[in-house]
Formats: sequence, C-alpha cells, structure tokens
Amino acid sequence: MPLFFHSPLTRALLACALLNWTPLYAAVTPQEADSAPTAASRPPALDDSQSVALYGHIDTDLVSNLKGGLKTGSGVESVAVGGVTMSGDVLGLQGSTFNLSAMAIYTDDLNARYIGAITNPSNIEGEVTRVVLDTVYWQQAWLKQANLGFTTRLGMFDLNSEFISTASAAQLINSSFGMDPSMTENFSVSTFPKNGSGLVATLTNAADTDSAPLALKVGLFQGDVDTQTRPFKQGLLSLAEAQWRPVEHSALKLGVWEKHGNDLPSVHGAYLSAEGRFWQHEHSALDAFVRASYADAAQDANGETHPKNYWAAGLSWDAPLASRAHDIFTLGFGGLQLEGGEPSQGGHERFFEISYIAQLNQHLYLQPDLQYIQSPSGEQADAWVGILRLHIE
Repeated sequence: MPLFFHSPLTRALLACALLNWTPLYAAVTPQEADSAPTAASRPPALDDSQSVALYGHIDTDLVSNLKGGLKTGSGVESVAVGGVTMSGDVLGLQGSTFNLSAMAIYTDDLNARYIGAITNPSNIEGEVTRVVLDTVYWQQAWLKQANLGFTTRLGMFDLNSEFISTASAAQLINSSFGMDPSMTENFSVSTFPKNGSGLVATLTNAADTDSAPLALKVGLFQGDVDTQTRPFKQGLLSLAEAQWRPVEHSALKLGVWEKHGNDLPSVHGAYLSAEGRFWQHEHSALDAFVRASYADAAQDANGETHPKNYWAAGLSWDAPLASRAHDIFTLGFGGLQLEGGEPSQGGHERFFEISYIAQLNQHLYLQPDLQYIQSPSGEQADAWVGILRLHIE
C-alpha cells in the first residue's frame, strides 16, 4: 500500500471525504455533485446555505500492462486531494469565493516503465511521490444580471477546470480524455500533476457563468509550470474559448491558444469540444462527445516524438442497469498524429477505452477499465492495459 496512506495529511483527507459536517459548512456528496465522480480536482460550488465547503477524494489505480508496450508489469498509482472553498460574504466581500487545497501523490511511473505511450493510460500518474499545494485562488463575480455575467478567477488552479473540458468524457481514465494532449505533450501546461498561476475572465449572457447559453473565456497562464518561482518569466500561455450551450447537457467549445517566450519558438493551436444528450428516460441517459485539436509546435521538442493533432469520440451511458441509478458505462476512442523522433506506422498512436463505474455505497466507487493502445509513441508494440480504480468521495 502506498506510504502516504499512513500519513496524518492523508488521514485528514480521508476524513474530509467520509464525514458529514455541521450546518455551518458542508461536504459535497456524490449525489449533490453536478457530475459523476472523477479524479479531477474540481472544487464544489457553494449553495446559498453554505459559507464554507470542505471536500476531498482519494483515487487508487491498480494498473497492469497485460501485453505489448515495453514489457508486461503492474503497479499502483494514487492521489488524494483535500480542500476548502469559502464564500467571501462572511468577510463582507460579496460575490467572492476563495479556495485552497493540497494534494498527495504516489507514483510507480508505470507508463514509462511498462507501456511507453504518449498519453498516459492512468490520468492520476504523477511525476514523483510527494505532497503539494494543489489550488489556491480568488474568484469574483463582478456582474450578475439576468442577461449578463462577468467573473474572474486569479491564482493557482488547473487550466482544465476553466477550458477545454468535456463532461461526458470525464469518467474515462486515459489522460487524453481530460486535458488536451496537443498542449500537455508539447509543453508543461497548468494541469495535473502540477498546477500553475493564471488569470481567467468569463463573460456570459446570463447571471450563472457556469451554465449560460453563450460564454466567452480569455485566460493568461504561466507558460511552463516546471518552474514555480517567478512563474511569468518562464513564458506565457494565452487562450480564448467560445462556448455555446443550446440545451441542457450539451456544449460546443471552440478555442485558440499560443504559448510564447522562455527563449523558445512560439507554439500555437486550436481545439474543439462538443457533447450532447441524445436519449434520457428516468435515471438513464445517453451522452456522446467528440474532441479535436491541433498544435503547430515550431520547436523540435528536443527531438522527441510529440503530437501534431488529436481527435477523440465516445459515449457515456448513465444508469445502464435500471436497478443501479448511479452506475456509468463509458467508452472512448481516438488518436494522435505524431511528429519528431523516429515513429513507425505512419507516426500515429491510437487508443480505445471501455470503462464501468459501479457505486458501492454513498462514498465508494469501483471502476474496472480496459484500454487498447495501438503503437504507443508510434513505435512500441500494441498494448493491452487493464486498470482497476477505487474512488473514495
């Protein structure tokens, strides 16, 4: 068992996930959340009855490379997150929200040792085993009118919590279905396992900036999160994203970005994320998604293989069994066009994933997952990877 499970910090995080708090503040349970449990660190939104919300989760993956890749083998990846979100109203700062969280990571470096893929089969595999500050930010709603909203967020947080994300793909474990690999595999972007500093401004045509039919987001982030001191001396990443939500459970996102500075040639790209609900009956619902992106990486990425473009699609089926209202079946597939290095098979890495989330009780989820990765890094033997995830909310 990972050593950090014995630490006082992890015990506190586990308590944060399992206990019910007093009425002065609250912990969000899976039933209260807007979406199914994922390993992503997404602080819960405060409702009108809360001034403070404590949250936490622990995810542990048993990862086995069953065939292909570099060699067969197994190991464990774990992450624990705990944090607090506080309304600024208690301080007389109306419309403000403050967040602080910490994260503990245990890693066996399984992808590099056994699989050798560009995208990571486990989206909780960190770089090193450690405890780090995960998020700290101030969010301010400057304008909340019936047909106009304006919000800013300043601090350290995951870029994927504001841009690019596809809700119906979030339950898949392969990292390519989270943050765009056209960004993560070309430079060190602000996302798991290391967040960076940034500023995001959101303009919408409704008071609620999270669900408005139309939204425009612009952001400025440090361009290289490997160096946390003097963050904006390491280059800058600028983004703009337009969002359209014609009906509930649907979204179309179009974005452009550029990373420049740090004495390196600029890298720029664009992306698309679209999802929608096609069928619903009582607790059961079927959603579909498509994603695509492109990166013009002018630098040679140190001669290493890196993605030039990416595409993915998939389905998410809530409550596939009538007797299990909180289970989710998900499948996804996609690919990367690679450049640089010496890739074979036309310079492509393709992947297919099938996954099932089973709710064991209010706080406990078990997720068996199977992935087929064709030509990892464009040069390794096709790999079959099995993962069993335990999620404690």
